[in-house]
Amino acid sequence: MFFYLISPPYNTKNFNESVFREIVNIIPIKFFQFRPKHKELDNRIKFVKKFHPSFLKICEKKKIKLIINDDFEIAEKFFFHGIHLGQGDENCMDAKKKFGKNFIVGVSCSDSIDYYRKAEEDGADYVAFGPMYETMSKLKKVIETKKIETLQKNVKLPFTLIGGINHKNINKLKKLKPNYVAIISSLWNFKHGPVKSALKFRENLEEIKNENDS
Repeated sequence: MFFYLISPPYNTKNFNESVFREIVNIIPIKFFQFRPKHKELDNRIKFVKKFHPSFLKICEKKKIKLIINDDFEIAEKFFFHGIHLGQGDENCMDAKKKFGKNFIVGVSCSDSIDYYRKAEEDGADYVAFGPMYETMSKLKKVIETKKIETLQKNVKLPFTLIGGINHKNINKLKKLKPNYVAIISSLWNFKHGPVKSALKFRENLEEIKNENDS
């Protein structure tokens, strides 16, 4: 199980180069997504600009794909390996046309097989299902685990599970066999800090591995 790490929506004292460097050396991360939530484009650009050079170097060294959330405008101004799109955003085909066929495009599909099929048809490289648990970052109805089990039978693309995933519930997701699990608040807002959170997530992965081996 690999992690899909997403940035906090705004600047926090725990979000910086040194902390990020520590985290990527603790847990296996395949994607890192900049996800600024400022309403004004200029402020979203400032957020990304502040961290992009140092984070890109770390990502390239660790072979982590750097993703931008939703923003075609920001994707044009900085180097990214790909973009993640929601259902209300630009579509996958437009992203591929604009940034090239090798540009990674991920698509949020909620719990819909129709959304998934459209994403696959449009050339998406991975999809995301969620929210798995209650979360302030996705104010949507939580998906039933059985629904994901049903979807899984028809999903060929790599998929990420997102929404409210933390140290207490991540082990419950192993039976769904996701390619990635997305974490946000449970890392950046952890009461003992993101590095301690990463260490706890590493313990979670070791527990899952030991259970699989037994």
